[in-house]
Amino acid sequence: MMDLINALWLKRRDIISDEYDESLAYISKIIPLKIHEIPTGTKCWTWTVPEKWSVTKAYIENMHGKRLLDLSEHPLVVVSFSLPIDAIVTKDELMEHLHTRPDNPDAIPFEFKYYEKDWGFCIQYNRLKNFNEEKYHVVIKSKFEQGTLKVGEYIVPGESTDSVVIVTHLCHPGMVNDDLAGVAVSIEIAKELSKKKNHYTYRFLFLPETIGSIAYLSQNEELIKTFKYGIFLEMLGCNNPLALQLSKENDTKLDVLSKYVMDKKGINHIVGDFRTIIGNDEFVFDYPGIDIPMVSISRASINHPFPEYHTDKDNPSIISVDRLIEAKNVTLSILEMLDGDYVPVKRYRGPLFLSGYGLWVDWKKNKHNEKVNLDNDKILFNINDYDSVFDIARKTGLDYFFVFEFLDRMFNKNLIEKKQ
Repeated sequence: MMDLINALWLKRRDIISDEYDESLAYISKIIPLKIHEIPTGTKCWTWTVPEKWSVTKAYIENMHGKRLLDLSEHPLVVVSFSLPIDAIVTKDELMEHLHTRPDNPDAIPFEFKYYEKDWGFCIQYNRLKNFNEEKYHVVIKSKFEQGTLKVGEYIVPGESTDSVVIVTHLCHPGMVNDDLAGVAVSIEIAKELSKKKNHYTYRFLFLPETIGSIAYLSQNEELIKTFKYGIFLEMLGCNNPLALQLSKENDTKLDVLSKYVMDKKGINHIVGDFRTIIGNDEFVFDYPGIDIPMVSISRASINHPFPEYHTDKDNPSIISVDRLIEAKNVTLSILEMLDGDYVPVKRYRGPLFLSGYGLWVDWKKNKHNEKVNLDNDKILFNINDYDSVFDIARKTGLDYFFVFEFLDRMFNKNLIEKKQ
């Protein structure tokens, strides 16, 4: 995961750009992606795909030729999708086009003008004191041209065409936690699921934030009815507790399972309702009329994602491999339960002769086995042909995977059948 982060974090991954495309190509070498291309100008419901943008040079000089700011310092120095300019401007005009973060005075902020026609630079607030003359030479050599918005898709086929979609955004140049961290975790999950036999089909999407989801769904409307659930992964490497943001529906099976996993694993985490922790592509998938229940798993804190958010301070130094792995394992556990859950239907009548099927545990040999037998008894008394494995686990207070393992042994003895 850190190899990917280190390879891609300084690329200009603007929403439609050459280095965004290069980043998709990098991922394609790890997992083979199908690339959806939606041309500039395409109507995507009420939105329109913008032009491709590139910048080769951007700087500010005083009238003595001293360079006060240069794009070579960091990708965030120039506002994303900034108009080109080569002009002498007054200090007052320049200040209107300089973006800073007074609350984080040593940081270069991230600003964009995707749907506005304007130009601008981003700079540390502490450097404004260097601008003490009346006029400045500003240069931005940027270009707008026809291009294609690209969405990378990796599909893990399942027994069912019903899909679970896992979404991350690949845009945001020069930043890591938002959201190369989510991209890296998503890739690892995709690799794990591709080794398994799954009930659901899994679709992994790597796309530009918001417009990427809108473009993908609007151009593939026939797929919407097959999307049963979704998970958005973001900001997973920083030093915050995990944050589970519930779907708009709030109480779907995915919502309940996600809360259960985080509670059972004893992970430090917070839970919030839809749109109360972060606002991202989950609002596109779960928008009224589309209604794909999508939770988000992140490390955002309520009302403030993380201290380095949308600045150059969001770099590899704030990322922990252990936190990425924790997020990966939690998400995999949620998906394993979602995918494997079923309703056990009895194929026997009356009390089950456990010894005859090798299911009784000799409590005389080990005092702990007495509890195992009692727990197995709880499971047997809750097989009612309508509660699922997860329902039984919640009713009995037993661990889901303990219940699943015991019922799996019953299935292998032909004592139950599985009803999806």
